[in-house]
Amino acid sequence: MTLSYRFASFSTALCLCVGLLTGCGKKADSTAGSKAEGPKKLTIAAIPKATTHSYWKAAQAGAERAAKELGVTLEWQGPLDDSKVADQITIFNNLAASGVDGIVLAPTDDRALVTHVRNVTRRGIPIAIFDSPLAGTAGTDFINFVATDNKQAGATAAEQLIKLIPQPAYNGNVLVIRFTEGSASTRLREEGFLAKLGEQPALKVSAQQFTDGSMAGAQRVAETLLGNYVRNNRLELDGIFASNQPTAEGTYNAVKALRDKGVEVKTAFVGFDDSELLLQGLQNGVIQALVVQSPDQMGYLGVKSVVDHLNKKPVEAYIDTGVTVKTKR
Repeated sequence: MTLSYRFASFSTALCLCVGLLTGCGKKADSTAGSKAEGPKKLTIAAIPKATTHSYWKAAQAGAERAAKELGVTLEWQGPLDDSKVADQITIFNNLAASGVDGIVLAPTDDRALVTHVRNVTRRGIPIAIFDSPLAGTAGTDFINFVATDNKQAGATAAEQLIKLIPQPAYNGNVLVIRFTEGSASTRLREEGFLAKLGEQPALKVSAQQFTDGSMAGAQRVAETLLGNYVRNNRLELDGIFASNQPTAEGTYNAVKALRDKGVEVKTAFVGFDDSELLLQGLQNGVIQALVVQSPDQMGYLGVKSVVDHLNKKPVEAYIDTGVTVKTKR
């Protein structure tokens, strides 16, 4: 055998060996890549009414906790405050078009979002409504609704105020600081309050007004209305109800400002929701009671509802997250 023949044979064998090794390597890599990818990770979008209040930060914490436990990606986006209905609609449609697997929505307006929700539902993206109702049908327009029973919660607030005013001093006059007109959750809450208070003949709503959705706006409204009841350096008003966090915070600031100016204030004040500022109001005696929701549970159960639906698990059409009453310790 010549030297050239031996060299050719060796080269051929070497190429064959390298080819086999390379081929095996590619096959192993392909198999490893397939195993590593696994099932697609779900992405759930959560859209609150606002992002600035501590209430919505608590809802976000609950949604993030659910996402972590369930192994899904959470996209949390919302308008700056509850009055930005057009902004929320834009965020909702953009997220729906981005390829998310499901959506959890707290509608800023119970009617303005209906058409958009129905369109996205028809495209096969499941939507859970939380915190505030939508003028649609659970099981058809959206999968379910996770929230406080707001009519009952409003009635609870009225019951607290009635207990605080056993003997009205100023003709039973009660002031109600309402939220924005398009917010269904607070509207139901206010309706529940008004109905229950109406059962107590010694008390009556002498004035009520909507606000622009912000704490500053609520404070301006409260200052104007309260000014009508200040006589002889005394607030001649038996009770106040403010129906959510920004209205309660704004009203608290207005009442405290009167007291700080030396005006005598013995008015019973029941607020809704809690925050560092409102808890301060409880402790300094400006606020006597707070009816408190569970936004953390709403965020958590909203995300869980969508994920359960995607995983073909049964989902309750309505989940009541309840309220508690906080008073000065």
